[in-house]
Amino acid sequence: MSTALLARDPDLSRLLDDGYNVVLQAGHIIVQIPYVTESRTVEHGFLAHPVTVAGDRLVSETDHRIWFGGSTPCDERGRPLTVANPDPREIAGGRQANFMLSSKPPDGYPDQYAKITAYVRIVADHAHALDSSATPTPGAAWQEIDDDSPFAYRDTATSRAGISAVNRRFRGHRVVIIGLGGSGSYILDQVAKTEVDSILLIDGDTFDNHNAFRAPGAAALDTLRERPLKATYFAAVYANMHQGVAACPKYLDEDNLDLLEGATFAFLASDDAASKPAIIGWLEAHEVPFIDVGMGIEEIDGRLSGLLRITTSLPGRRDAARDRIPRSATERDAYASNIQTADLNALNAVLAVIRWKRSLDIYADATGESHTTYSLITNEIANEDLP
Repeated sequence: MSTALLARDPDLSRLLDDGYNVVLQAGHIIVQIPYVTESRTVEHGFLAHPVTVAGDRLVSETDHRIWFGGSTPCDERGRPLTVANPDPREIAGGRQANFMLSSKPPDGYPDQYAKITAYVRIVADHAHALDSSATPTPGAAWQEIDDDSPFAYRDTATSRAGISAVNRRFRGHRVVIIGLGGSGSYILDQVAKTEVDSILLIDGDTFDNHNAFRAPGAAALDTLRERPLKATYFAAVYANMHQGVAACPKYLDEDNLDLLEGATFAFLASDDAASKPAIIGWLEAHEVPFIDVGMGIEEIDGRLSGLLRITTSLPGRRDAARDRIPRSATERDAYASNIQTADLNALNAVLAVIRWKRSLDIYADATGESHTTYSLITNEIANEDLP
């Protein structure tokens, strides 16, 4: 079963964009839908629409008919639908349709999308009347994707918004995230939703209880008891969405900078200021753009205040960023004593990812700043080091 042809067919790709569970099997478009049985229960069956392949298009083999697999489809009162006629049809792999549905509008169906969705409404609307959670568009559960996509399932958010061409600019990029604490893990959460070719996660620390409270998602208690390495843990989680996520459960320092080979962009969210000079030097020497993030939060009179920092270093514009990044030789665990909260970690990460996307011309950029700070007490964002 595949949706590759559906994705290329301009009419039927709309089914995927709408969130239908739809695949192509043995010359039939199969759409999973809820329906009402004669006992007035909601079950799941399928519509089977015969098609032939013509190049990269799918052409209907029938006029107005479509087949249904399941028991007798009924209205919300349990009365059989008048459009359903017993007519068994073998599909493939033991799948069999039991009824032929016939509903012909006066002017016919303008395209296959209109035809399929019309029959979906005829059958599934009765199920929704009995159970408001019954929907024929649950999302991507049955979907497969094109071979060249980095995602594990189809990105219908992008296609529905009509920005697929813009998002394809991520292709060819290999991102490295150094440090997977609060901000680094949220950076990953955002980058994993882009079409970059690969995402390398570098962090030698373990994932502990305090990490769970400033990271995206909700780690299970059994996971925390196992104390997995951060890089391994997050790679396993985000591999569910992005096929290019890889883990390197090591600390990055001057002895293993070759791990950065092939990177096209790097996010520095590391808590080890002592290692940054060597990392920054390598990135600059190899013309790799990067963003360094940091935050300083303190308690004053029982309330928290402070700054978030996003410093961007691009080829040809290194000096300003170099002066902004702290390089004191502090101990790695000193950072752990600083105050951090999940929302500020997330904001720091999102501001960094937005800046990265602006550098790629994904988002419009009228300032081109190298240094941004967010003040918690004044709720202001300041851009500095403009070109």
